[in-house]
Amino acid sequence: MQIKKILITGAAGYLAGFIIDRLHLKYKLTLIDLVKPPPDFENLPFVKGDITSYHDVEKACVGQDAVVHLVALVRQRFDKPLGLFADIMVKGTWNVAEACAKQGVQRLVNISSISACNPLPDSKLPYCVGDPFQFKQGDLYYALAKYLGEQIGNAYYQAHGLSTIHLRPGVIAGDGLNPGPEAPTGADQPWFIYVDPRDIAQAVELAIETQDIDCGCFNIVSGRQDASYDWIQSRQQLGYNPEHNWLEIPESGTKS
Repeated sequence: MQIKKILITGAAGYLAGFIIDRLHLKYKLTLIDLVKPPPDFENLPFVKGDITSYHDVEKACVGQDAVVHLVALVRQRFDKPLGLFADIMVKGTWNVAEACAKQGVQRLVNISSISACNPLPDSKLPYCVGDPFQFKQGDLYYALAKYLGEQIGNAYYQAHGLSTIHLRPGVIAGDGLNPGPEAPTGADQPWFIYVDPRDIAQAVELAIETQDIDCGCFNIVSGRQDASYDWIQSRQQLGYNPEHNWLEIPESGTKS
């Protein structure tokens, strides 16, 4: 697998800026969104397109070697109707997977979320990919849409051989209402769920470049002993090495 050309969906978003900044000197990027990305990236090819339009998505996928799929309802999503999540996050991801399969895209890197796998109450932490989980009432639409997005990618890997890597970031520092973590009072168990967007960008680059994994799911969180979600698997299999770990916040609890 040799990847040179990459399509970035949701290219005007907060996280996309960090990913584009990391990749643009190494790959030929094409950006797609409903609005133009920031001026810093105005020299990159841009396609104005709607993720819910299959025609728009397939047209943008022509000639691409990989797609980094970022589109999601993130900020101020809690008052949005079910149908919007279904259209943007589920139908949109399905459009991307179908277009990748039809256009011979080699790899889909799907940005999922740890919200797709809330650990069971009183479960052993840190949560590892594949451990039991449950959906909760709070933020159900977002969590379910992210989970379904993963299942779409897995289905297209099985049916079409589309290499699909799912990355599950923690709470992204600086994104919308997520300014950053503060030390809890009296925490004695793993609790840390944040991640720096620059570390997510590192994980995206690793997911693009891995030759050993055709399909898989990885937690992408800070590299702390008190992380609620395991990141060791990501280090062992992807080479993920989180560099921004809020060392000023003392670690609490122990990693089981």
